[in-house]
Amino acid sequence: MSLSRRVKEVFTDGRAAAGLPGYTVRHEQVDMASAVSDLVELGGISVLEAGTGVGKSLAYLIPAVLSEQVCVVSTATLTLQDQLITRDIPVVGRILGETIEAEVLKGRRNYLCLRKWYQWGSAVAPELKDWVEAGNGDLSLSSIDPGSDSLRKISGDSLDCLGSKCPEVHRCHYYAARNRARKARILVVNHNLLLTGLISADLIPDAWFLVVDEAHALDKAASSSLGYTLSESLLNSVFDSVVLSDRTPERKTALLNKARILAGQISQLCSHAGENGEIELSDILPDLQDIADNASSFREEIRNEEDLSGASQTLHNLKRSVLSLTQVTPSNWCCYVEKNRKRPLLRCVPVHPGSLLQETLYSSFPSVLLTSATLAAGDSFLYSDSRLGVPEQADRQVFHSPFDYAEQSVLVLPDDLPMQNDHQLIANYAWEIARRTAALLGGRTMVLFTSYRNMELCCRAAEENPLDGIPLLVQGKMNRSLILDKFRKDPRAIILGTASFWEGVDLPGELLRSLVIDRIPFPSPGHPLTQARMKALEDQGKNSFTHLMLPEAAIRLKQGTGRLIRSETDTGAVFILDRRLKTARYARLLLASMPPFRVGSVRAALNFLREQATDL
Repeated sequence: MSLSRRVKEVFTDGRAAAGLPGYTVRHEQVDMASAVSDLVELGGISVLEAGTGVGKSLAYLIPAVLSEQVCVVSTATLTLQDQLITRDIPVVGRILGETIEAEVLKGRRNYLCLRKWYQWGSAVAPELKDWVEAGNGDLSLSSIDPGSDSLRKISGDSLDCLGSKCPEVHRCHYYAARNRARKARILVVNHNLLLTGLISADLIPDAWFLVVDEAHALDKAASSSLGYTLSESLLNSVFDSVVLSDRTPERKTALLNKARILAGQISQLCSHAGENGEIELSDILPDLQDIADNASSFREEIRNEEDLSGASQTLHNLKRSVLSLTQVTPSNWCCYVEKNRKRPLLRCVPVHPGSLLQETLYSSFPSVLLTSATLAAGDSFLYSDSRLGVPEQADRQVFHSPFDYAEQSVLVLPDDLPMQNDHQLIANYAWEIARRTAALLGGRTMVLFTSYRNMELCCRAAEENPLDGIPLLVQGKMNRSLILDKFRKDPRAIILGTASFWEGVDLPGELLRSLVIDRIPFPSPGHPLTQARMKALEDQGKNSFTHLMLPEAAIRLKQGTGRLIRSETDTGAVFILDRRLKTARYARLLLASMPPFRVGSVRAALNFLREQATDL
């Protein structure tokens, strides 16, 4: 019997319902599982978009387990990793009546470094002594604050890892996790770890089947993993090693001065940035060589001092990274500075990471599945194909959401909108809509912004005309996790968020009923990487708006509007405050990319929300 037929039977013969209470057969899920089964059996590459509610995790996990092949699942977020390990894979085990050997492998920074712990851990985090003796080294399970400076000083880091030369290598928590991962039938990793592991050739085990879930984020991970990053923070382990060593004060001062000089040189690179942050690589080549030379001489001075071995390794890796950066082809790479941080960060990333993904990823597994709820712009995969380097012969399919959006929700494109560039009026309008729906629903409202400026303007409007009893949860004033935790515990609030709230936010049921979006989320045309990609398209004779700006906005809008309806019983309204969705010639593509909401007026949406509010 073929794998496809065996998989279909699991979904339809009662086993799925027995293993997952409340389960009902979804034809979209069964069809997707059948397509995945063919991929696993025959090999190749498939790009499958699965709308919200299809149940894509089970659609690829059940064929993976029944095939008895080793499977690697890569995700963009820790949230999905946790869902797979703690919920989805155990569910598949119950459905199939077997125990599935599954492991999650995280990056080094998620594990305690025993070398650092025994050198200075009791001084920087004494409260962890009992946990260190009893735990498996996964720092997420410790009591320490994830953002604390103490955590940084005792966590693993590829920059200062001594590998086989480490005195604690045989007890290393990271290597232990890696060894467990090699024995797993299903290994769950993140995109960055997947790519760096394939490059290093010693991390990701041989596997037949690769699933890239949340594949829409793969190109960003590729830019990060396959590109270069320079900042003063790269020298943190050098400063830590020296400060926490037993050197004399005079020796410490001398070594710290050398580290400060090197940090200053890295910081100075950022002064070459233009107004938009772009840096011409040719302008900084001499500076990069100086940094490499100074890192090398500093390392030679301390390389034989055992308790400074981590600092020595950091300097070695810094030199190697800087010299590699001098060898890239400027026309294929974009260098720029991110200044919205405590310390400026210089990035050099591939303009089009797709070709690098072809070399690194697709050739490493016989069967590769790329899946996400947001891969197609309209009904076209051309943009995702270009970003992800998908070969022409790949299979491409869309499995639509089973939700009845026309019954469950209303999309509002108001008639009386100001011009899209009148940021103050748009912010005022956003607050007025949010205020009205929150008053009606008792909160349960989220406003998504395309820029921090618009969000701050809306905050001011809210301060001038507050809604009593309904607090604002504003990105930047508290972190994303805290905002979502607070909202889940008590949805009588309004969330104001920007980029990171457009995806990966799951607020089902009565939690979220009203979603307001300020503008069409076009990429910032002033960002150096966007400009580099626009130029590359124009040089090929292609229209950059048609081939980059518009499809990126379509996918982003699909992600944003997808925050509202998360289950078949959810209801709500989406308000998009951009008049171009009614007037622009390209509006049809944007609307076709969103879920098929029922379109209505502001009054109709408020009446709909009022009717649905009776169950709150």
